[in-house]
Amino acid sequence: MIKIKNIRDGGSLFHYAHFICDCLFPEIINEIYKYEKIIRQKNINQTLGNFSKIYEEVMMNMNIELFKPHYDQVKLRPIILHKKNEYENNKIYFHKFRTYIFKRYNIDDKVYDNNYPEVLLIKRGHRVNLIDDKYLQQINVNITTGKERREIYNIDNIEKHLKDKYADKFKSIYLESMTFEEQIKYFNNAKIIICAHGACMSNMFFCKTDTKIVEVTCNKKWLFFDKISSNLDLLHYKCDNNLEIINFLISKNIL
Repeated sequence: MIKIKNIRDGGSLFHYAHFICDCLFPEIINEIYKYEKIIRQKNINQTLGNFSKIYEEVMMNMNIELFKPHYDQVKLRPIILHKKNEYENNKIYFHKFRTYIFKRYNIDDKVYDNNYPEVLLIKRGHRVNLIDDKYLQQINVNITTGKERREIYNIDNIEKHLKDKYADKFKSIYLESMTFEEQIKYFNNAKIIICAHGACMSNMFFCKTDTKIVEVTCNKKWLFFDKISSNLDLLHYKCDNNLEIINFLISKNIL
C-alpha cells in the first residue's frame, strides 16, 4: 500500500486527457501497478472521479480515496508524482507506457486488425458524468466539456466526403461511451485520424508510427500532445477551424 500525491501545472484528473497523461502515464512508468492499494486524498485536485474504474482495470490494484483526516491517519509518506521534463523528452518512457498498456489488453500493436477502420473522424458525443461522488459534485466548478468549447466546423460535410472516398475503410466514432480498450484498438489500427483539439488526442499514445493525426486546433493548444506525437514519430498536422479542412487535407497529401 502507498499514498500518492499528484503534482501538475493544471487540469483535473477526472478529465480524460489529464487522467491518461498526468495520472496513468507517470504512474505506469514509475511502476505503481506493483502495489495492491493506492491511497489518494479525496478532493477536487486529486480525485480520479469515475475514471477510478478504468484505473483499477489498467493497474490491477485498488484506488482508495480518503478525506484529509483519514488520509493523514495513514502513516505513510506520500509519493509525489508528476510529469518531469525527463519523462516528456525521453522516448523510452513513452514506449514503456505503451508496452504496459498493450500487454495489459493483449494487443499486438505491430499488426493492423482489419476489423477496425483505417480512417477515423472523431465526433463529439453526449456529456458524460465525470464524478458520481455527491460531495465532490457539489464543489466541482469544472463541469464543461470539449463539446461546449471545441468542435469541427461543417463536420457533417467532412464526414460525407470521407465516407464517399474511403467507404468501409472510414468510420465516424464517438468516444464518450466507448470502453478504454476499444479506444486503444481504434487508435492503434487507424492510419488517419481527424479530430478537434481535445481529450481524445491523449489516445495518440496508442497509435502506430507514421499515423497521420489531423488536429483542428480551435485556437487551443496543449504542448504535451506535441510531445506524444514527437516521441512516437506520428505525423501530426494542425489546422485552424476557419480553414476548409478538405482542401487542407489534400494540400498536405493526407487524402
